[in-house]
Amino acid sequence: MSTRLVDQITPTADALIPRAIACSNGLTVTVLPYGGRIQSIKLHGQELTLSQADPAFYLTDSAALGASVGRYANRIANAAYTDSSGATWPLNASQPPHCLHGGAQGFAQRVWTVLEHSADSLLLELVSLNGDQGFPGTLTVRQLLRVVDTLDAKDQPAGELQLCFTASTDAETVVNLTNHCYFNLAPQQTVEALAAHQLELMAEQYLAVDASGIPLPDAFRPVAGHQFDFRSAKAVGPVCRQTADLPHGLDHCFVYPVVAKSPAQDTKDARDTIPLRARLRYSSGGSIGDSTRTLELRSTQPGVQVYVGTYLGSPFAPFQGICLEAQNFPDAPNRADFPSARLLPGELYQQQIFYRFS
Repeated sequence: MSTRLVDQITPTADALIPRAIACSNGLTVTVLPYGGRIQSIKLHGQELTLSQADPAFYLTDSAALGASVGRYANRIANAAYTDSSGATWPLNASQPPHCLHGGAQGFAQRVWTVLEHSADSLLLELVSLNGDQGFPGTLTVRQLLRVVDTLDAKDQPAGELQLCFTASTDAETVVNLTNHCYFNLAPQQTVEALAAHQLELMAEQYLAVDASGIPLPDAFRPVAGHQFDFRSAKAVGPVCRQTADLPHGLDHCFVYPVVAKSPAQDTKDARDTIPLRARLRYSSGGSIGDSTRTLELRSTQPGVQVYVGTYLGSPFAPFQGICLEAQNFPDAPNRADFPSARLLPGELYQQQIFYRFS
């Protein structure tokens, strides 16, 4: 049985016990029930995401490191939306005047219930009650995290972390779930190393936003001829900055074709059914002791929010990690021209996010 709301927001010691899952190709992942957080991702012993060894750190983390984000990831403008009946739902303004990542007590600040745990998989559940952070409907969310042996683009051994989200509701609501890991694939996870990462995004468009991160009325813009054109791999460094045209650095949603139907969750090697959205690579160069690590992101979601960690704080530094947040578009509940975020009773929300490391 799921924990009550009071238990979800008052974590016990058990919520901070890491749950480890692994595969034989050398990928090991640890997860905390608090926030459904991916605490660590290691390939052959090398850390690939910004991580802290002390689980208590995450109780006061404001950057959503590794967190399962919801009920609605990203921003909803002016912390309100109108449903199909015309009713308006005021939400928690966690980034005034907007609602960011589901509110101040969103899913990243909740204790998820561990339903099942095996050597290579972990099943978590969270029940978000009607009125939670202002959202209507009681929402039951399950997240299956699984680590599998697979192959990279060159058919070489790789390990893949598969995140499979499902959700159901008893009243019309909106849902947008994602993971918020900050990746840095270098052996020494420095700011300079992140700047040298090569990023490739399989996107023809991005969403232009205002100074507060809300998509503009004419949001769809081509990446061609723009600094956001990552269709061919290039260094992350030039967008790790704050300027007049990038007040928050790169923190934008890139647009992908909508997947008509989510593949079945029991597909262990979904290399040909889950679309490739992004590729991140770090190579130290040189000869002796050189290091190359690659992350391939596949997802059924229509967008990937790319955030270069502009506001990371101690013990980390700004621009030390990059988030590749597969998700629906920001402010979709208020935009008829965006993919629908609405979930009705009897429907099943189902989205997959796969991280393949080699």
